[in-house]
Amino acid sequence: MKFGKKQMNLEEGLKREWIITNGIGGFASSTIIGCNTRKYHGLLIAPLTPPARRFLILSKIDESIEIGSQKYNLYTNMGKSYISEGYKFQESFEKDYIPTFTYKIEDTTIQKQVCMEYGKNTVSILYKIQNGRKQAKLTLAPIMNYRDFHRMNTDHNFYLKQEIKTRKVKIVIDDNRDVPIYINASEGNYIKHENDTFKNMFYIEEEKRGFYPEENHAVVRKI
Repeated sequence: MKFGKKQMNLEEGLKREWIITNGIGGFASSTIIGCNTRKYHGLLIAPLTPPARRFLILSKIDESIEIGSQKYNLYTNMGKSYISEGYKFQESFEKDYIPTFTYKIEDTTIQKQVCMEYGKNTVSILYKIQNGRKQAKLTLAPIMNYRDFHRMNTDHNFYLKQEIKTRKVKIVIDDNRDVPIYINASEGNYIKHENDTFKNMFYIEEEKRGFYPEENHAVVRKI
């Protein structure tokens, strides 16, 4: 399926969803504009004892790009009374085997692809940036959690232990040492980001189903 610039509006973007799986009960899923509208949305829902105990590990990644001296946010998030507007920079969404998001700002094009490794609780996000006349720097902020995918961490404050080795980091959330989380970047460096909580992400589809629609996530930072 493929959606062009005309479909990259809020109304169309929130109601169209995608999903990919890893063959052992895990999956990644969201909307075509990258805004999570369900508690089941996320870039890594991992079965801790495959195929059972599915846990939300990585909710999403919020991307920002600096072009020259100007910063642009590419992400779209929903709160009870606001929606960030990264979708306005999105040119298209396409999914054959894997989802591909394409953004354009001035004469710079950013492409993001999401894929899962078969048989493993691993998700890979690939970014391709075609610069224009100015230099560009991409900043990534993983939005993380650790909870059963049927539940929600409402009003929760996370405790993160981080072990950093340049481009790699080991993260333990809320002292769950039996399930460490590893992030590895092919380029750039990891910047330790502590005591940062994404408060009250709003899931519009959960509200429609009669469930409480808000939860917190932990924010970490990588460049």
